Amino acid sequence: MPFIGFDWRYRKLNGEFEKNLFGKINTKDNRQLFSAGLTCTLPMLVNFQAEVYHDGNLRLQLMCEDIPLGKRLRGSFMVNSDKEYMFGGRYILTKYTSLSSHYDSDMGSGVGLTISY
Repeated sequence: MPFIGFDWRYRKLNGEFEKNLFGKINTKDNRQLFSAGLTCTLPMLVNFQAEVYHDGNLRLQLMCEDIPLGKRLRGSFMVNSDKEYMFGGRYILTKYTSLSSHYDSDMGSGVGLTISY
């Protein structure tokens, strides 16, 4: 699945600049970039995404959501070349509701109620 887009983010900088796996400066805190890329579904329903920004930075990502870990338990994960990662889980309460937890390398942890429709 090819795509094009615009990635716009702004968070207060902490004064430090991180580098991604390719040695380029990571712009995750202040980014206004056009991008193009493609997403492929790999075996086990893992999504692989390759994206190149107009400044030449390349970003690779693996992500999988709704991984069955039990009858009512689901997991998810994401990792990318900007050294960002995420993992989480959901416990299904009813057909439409789940308790969820999540940890993200940038945002930290959280818990909540997921409503599916």
